[in-house]
Amino acid sequence: MNELLISHYVLKTKVLGPYERSAIWVSGCCFDCDGCIAKEMNNQEATRIDVTSLVKVFTDANTEGITISGGEPFLQARALTGLVQNIRKNRDYGVIVYTGFDYKELLQTDDKDRKDFLREIDILIDGKYIKDKDDGLPYRGSSNQKIRLLTKRYKEEYNSYYMSGDKRNIEINVEPNHIYMVGVPSEYGLKTWRELKKRAEINGQ
Repeated sequence: MNELLISHYVLKTKVLGPYERSAIWVSGCCFDCDGCIAKEMNNQEATRIDVTSLVKVFTDANTEGITISGGEPFLQARALTGLVQNIRKNRDYGVIVYTGFDYKELLQTDDKDRKDFLREIDILIDGKYIKDKDDGLPYRGSSNQKIRLLTKRYKEEYNSYYMSGDKRNIEINVEPNHIYMVGVPSEYGLKTWRELKKRAEINGQ
């Protein structure tokens, strides 16, 4: 399993998929999408962390599953596959992934690690962020991105969670050295987070 290069993680959130779940943001991306908020949110120095320790952290969190974002998760596909598979040795666990890659591109890849990781995913939100197609709908950044059910795990929850909402919701987590925003933000949510972050920087947080 080795190591993951990450920005940060949260143990519990309710804005990145059905039920209460954990979330992790990996560090590093091969895309350069204009207006991508992840660049701003995850601009601190990356942390290299042992996957075995993360298995225990997320297993003990007692959440329904995990949402993996970034950065670009498929650049660290092997380590993420190891993370998910070893958590699932201990408990039933759902996996949602945000990626800039297109689903068809991933299906056709010759990269074994990416194919293995894809098989572990229950919901995939795929596609690059396109600023001109940001229509403000929840759970994805722009209208070209698709929320894809890859397994039956969330079939019953899909319509009630992903199709019934009309607003973007976020959570803001304050830690000693950083203020994290969780979720896909609206313009107001993004403005609020930026104001809080600026205020913290002024106060020397």
